[in-house]
Amino acid sequence: MANIYTPSQKAAKRQAIMTAAINLFAHRSYPEITMQQIAEAVGSSKGATFRYFTTKEDLFMTILLEDYQQYFTQLTTDLAQQPPLSADDFIAWMTTQTRQLIEEHSVLIRLNAIRGPILEGKANMQETITQREALYRASQHLGQQLVIQTDHLLDQSQFSHLFIIQSGIISGLINMAALTSFNHHKLSVDYPDFEIRLIPEAQQQIRYYLTQYLKEFSHK
Repeated sequence: MANIYTPSQKAAKRQAIMTAAINLFAHRSYPEITMQQIAEAVGSSKGATFRYFTTKEDLFMTILLEDYQQYFTQLTTDLAQQPPLSADDFIAWMTTQTRQLIEEHSVLIRLNAIRGPILEGKANMQETITQREALYRASQHLGQQLVIQTDHLLDQSQFSHLFIIQSGIISGLINMAALTSFNHHKLSVDYPDFEIRLIPEAQQQIRYYLTQYLKEFSHK
């Protein structure tokens, strides 16, 4: 007799699968992870896992988009509790937030770096579009909160777009940092000019970009 799960049980199972995948990805490279390993981590069969996510790419794309949505929502909530931000305050906040994103959401930024070349190849397009629409709304809410917080330093669309720029800077640095390794293994050859210090260099890039951007586009 087939097991019949309630909606809450299905949601819990789906979340358990996502959590297991996140835990594996925190310690392994993407190619090293299999759906069988994820199924075993949640005490399930591979077939049962595929009923929730049809491919590994679909699973990790869902993690990426849903976690980014939650991240934007949390930023919006946190911002609402802060005092108003001047232009300099906003640059400092965004610079600090860049460090926190890298330090506290390493799975998120690593997944984002492989989104285009790997995940989109086999992820479900319609589900991805639905999740992107939810992410877009969360991004708009975050941008609108920054409009309020900075007393219209920029408009909502400009603020929201800056988080795409931030994401691009981090993803680009992550991919270029791989020049000192091959298939996630450190090379024995020394390439000092290829070394990238992710946090300080990402902060430097976002600070420089924001300074120039505000000079050109600020409403104040």
